[in-house]
Amino acid sequence: MEWFIKQAVVCSKTGTAFAIASNLRNLNLILWYRGDYFLQKGNTLSITSFGLIVNGKTRNLQLLHVFSFSHSLWASLTQNLDCPGNTYPMIRHCPKRPGCLFKHCPYGAMLPHQ
Repeated sequence: MEWFIKQAVVCSKTGTAFAIASNLRNLNLILWYRGDYFLQKGNTLSITSFGLIVNGKTRNLQLLHVFSFSHSLWASLTQNLDCPGNTYPMIRHCPKRPGCLFKHCPYGAMLPHQ
């Protein structure tokens, strides 16, 4: 089944991410996942017997939970995540990097003054 990523955010405190995925039948889900790839708006996610494929490439993603989409749940998630990249995706230097659990920033930010 093919899913289209509509929005995505990360949680620097847990090293996990959330994404809204929609299929052709307009079913919307919230994916909570961890992995070596950050889903972004516009990505295509395919679920196959070989694993999760993003834009035609197999990616090491672990789905932790899948929620039925609700505006209130998504709003709660996005309001309680403190990653500056969620609000400013073009961030270059991040003051939260020292405490962030991502080895590499999903938004490409570096430590301040690097």
